[in-house]
This record gives sequence, structure tokens and C-alpha cells, in this order.
Amino acid sequence: MSLNVKKHFRDLIYIVTILFFLFIIFIPAIYVLTYAIGGKIEISGELMKALSVSFSVALIVTIINLFFGVALAWVFVKSKSKYKIWLDNLIDLPLIVPTAALGLSVYLFWGEFWNFEKGLVMIILLHIIFTLPYMVRSVAASIEQINNTYNEAATTLGATVFTLFRTIDLPLFKNGVVTGAVLTFTRSLSETGATMMVASMATMTAPVFVVNLKNSGDVPQAAVASIILILSALSILFIAKFLTRKKHFNFNYIYPKFEQSLSNLYNVRNFILTLFFLFIILIPTFYIIFYNFANFSPIFNSQILESFVISFGIAFAVTLVGLIFAIPMAYFIARSKNRKLASLFENLHDVVLLVPTSALGFSLAMFWGKLEFNELLILALSHLCFTFPLLVKPITTAISNIDFSIEESALCLGASYQKVITSILFPLILPAIVAGSIMAFMRSLSETGATLAVSHDVKTISVLIVDLVKNNQLAEAGFLCFVLFMIAFIFLIVLKGTKKKM
Repeated sequence: MSLNVKKHFRDLIYIVTILFFLFIIFIPAIYVLTYAIGGKIEISGELMKALSVSFSVALIVTIINLFFGVALAWVFVKSKSKYKIWLDNLIDLPLIVPTAALGLSVYLFWGEFWNFEKGLVMIILLHIIFTLPYMVRSVAASIEQINNTYNEAATTLGATVFTLFRTIDLPLFKNGVVTGAVLTFTRSLSETGATMMVASMATMTAPVFVVNLKNSGDVPQAAVASIILILSALSILFIAKFLTRKKHFNFNYIYPKFEQSLSNLYNVRNFILTLFFLFIILIPTFYIIFYNFANFSPIFNSQILESFVISFGIAFAVTLVGLIFAIPMAYFIARSKNRKLASLFENLHDVVLLVPTSALGFSLAMFWGKLEFNELLILALSHLCFTFPLLVKPITTAISNIDFSIEESALCLGASYQKVITSILFPLILPAIVAGSIMAFMRSLSETGATLAVSHDVKTISVLIVDLVKNNQLAEAGFLCFVLFMIAFIFLIVLKGTKKKM
């Protein structure tokens, strides 16, 4: 095959991949925005209240996670404790556990065990759990990139731990803080299924309200709510991009006595962080296991088996199809000579990633519903939409971290382009492919909001759990959550193994 033919073949792959992303992923995800062109935008009092609850919860959760998440990330990176690896593994568990299982576990712990009423407090406690890992991981990754020479020099000159943290490290890992805050806010704004289990009628969030409006046939108000949620995600992304590009923040003022006194409180800090992690994060997350020991109620019937088959079948299919297009898309973003175009597509993936899934599901239902596709196919396309960025992101990062000169050297030595990809590049990015696949698979298995927005008759296992909780069949729902929890735990072990190879 001549060089020109190879080049044209690569260009064809890029074109097909870009068209796939635009017409299968991006345009359907924001299609609901077209409703604003021909429709009349009216916001009812109930919708305004639901939006107020959602934004209030997301803001409170983000502030709490900023305080505790940054501190936990700092401890994880700086600590030399032998227990560090256990804490490092446990903090990722809420990322993998399906939110329906997590929601029921939190409800059983705070609602059944501690007799908390459903409402705002329980929603906040739930959202803290599944958003905290986004903050901790984003900040920890940025802290790990800091050259320790700066800290050593500052310590030699007499800087206290708190002064060092505030004036040297914080400005250097601020991008991680911004990224963590954005992911925390938008993830909280997005959550639907788990929130249904702990919300009351007086504290209904906007994503739950969208699903209820869709089911009741109030398409105009559901469309308006979805548009507001999508535009909010776009605004947050724009603000985040601005903050991460701002290079200078003034942290130069020093308060020696005050900061020395704060530095001496590290034992108090560690005690507070331990209590927070144990009683707000860890125990509520694992409570579903203890609940099953006392209320073990295994159930297997045709509906449950069908839901498992549907859930795992869709998760496997969208992960496989997504990988086929995610790898060339990631390579295009990481290696394209047109950096502006590559940056554009990277930002478009961020948009899809940040759009609340109930709004995304409603948008997809509007888009694919016009084509009168089969409901199961529409459900699969919906899951493909919100899982695709989870595949592209880690693979893009892995390719970007590989020196391009390795590929150039192999090509100069006579290796074919196909040989370079299969024998050199693919083994290097395989851990990222595995990590992204696990995240995409579990995200599909977990999703409730988008599923409820596009599906009437097809029930995934997460939707079935929500239905069981609504019918107060807690023991049966608890058993299904326990099964999903164990599956998630196995995937977490595999995920950690792949990260060590990256």
C-alpha cells in the first residue's frame, strides 16, 4: 500500500469517527436546545422550585467537598502511612458502585437506621458520597505533578506546613481544584435514580422533575428544564476553562503566627478527616452489605433475569462499540497537527460528559423518537452517548503522554503504520483502554436518569431497584444492590490493577 493510500485511509477513519461523534453522540445530546427556537419558554413555579433545590444542593455539596476533598487529597499524596493504599482504594468505590445501590445504602443507613426523614439533608449526604471521589482524584492528580523541590526549599527557609500548602502548592494544583469542583457540581446536578430514593415531594430535584414531567406527558416543561440544565453545564464548563487559563492568583501574603498555629493542629485535622471519611462516606456506602446480613432475601424471577440480561447486554454493547470509535477519536485529539480543531472536539466531549443525564436522556428521546426506532435501540444509543466520553478521556491522556518520537522512529526504521499501532502504541495504551472500558461499563450499568427519560417498557436493573424501593420492597432491592456492589468491587480491583500498569 503506497504512502498516499495509507494517508487517505487514515483520513477516512478520522472522518468516519468525527461523523459518528457528531451525529450519534453530540447532536442528539443537545438536540433539545432546538426546542428553544420554535417553542415558547415558560418556567412554572414547580420547575423553578426544583431547579432551586438542585442548584442549592450542588453548591452546598461542592463547598463541602472543596473543604474535605482537598484536605483528603493532600493527605493521600503526602502521607507515608501503611494504611494509605487502603484509603486510596476505598475512595474510588463510589465511582464504581451503581448509584441505585449507593442510593439505597444511604437511605437504609440514614433513613432506616438513624431515622432521618427524606429530604434536603439526606440528598446532600448522598451527593457528597458519590461526588467526593471526583474532587479527591482531580486534586490528588494535580498535587502529584508538583516538583517537591519547591516544598523542600520553602521548608528550609522556615515555611510552616500551612504556609507551604497555601502559597506554593495551592497555586500549582488550582487547576485540579477547579476540575474537581466542576465535576462535583455537574455530577450532583445530574443524579436522578439514587436521589429518587432519598428525596421528598417538597425537595424534588430538577432531574427527577424532568423524568416525572416526561412520564406525565408534559413535554414543554420537560424540554425547558432540560434546556436550563444543559445551558448550566455549558456555562460551568466555560467558567472552568477561564479559571484554569488564569495563571496568577495572589497568595503572597504571609501570617506567620496564625499559620504556625494552624500547622500545629494537624492531629485535629486528621481526626476530623477520619470521622468524616468513616461516618459520612465509608459506613453509609458499605451499609447495604450489613443490611443484607440481617435481611437476606435472595430473589430470582424472570423479570430480574431479564433486567440483568438487558443491563449487562447494553453495557457490553455500548462499551464495545464505543471503543471502536473512541480509540481513533482519542488518537485524533492527541496527535492532530491542527490543535485548535483537536481542542474543539475535546471540549465537545466535555460538554457531553457534563450534561445532566436526565436532560441528555430527554434530548435523546426527542431526537431518536422522531425516527421511531425500537425502544431498546434508543436506550442503547442513549447509554452510548454518555459513556463515550469516559472512553475517550483516559485513552487521549495515555496517547498524549507517549512521546511521538517513538512512533516516528519505528516508521523511519521501516515499520508499517499498522505495525506501529498494534505492536507499539496499543500495548502502551492498553491499561487506559481497560480503565476506560470499566468506567464506561459500570456507568451504563448504573445509569437511571437517562434510562427513565427514554424508556417506558424496558427496565434495566437500576430502574428495577428504584421500582422495588418505591413499592417498599427494601429487602429484595437490598439483595439486588448487594449483587451489584460485589460486581463493582471486583471491577474496582481490576481497575486498580490497570492503573498500576499505566
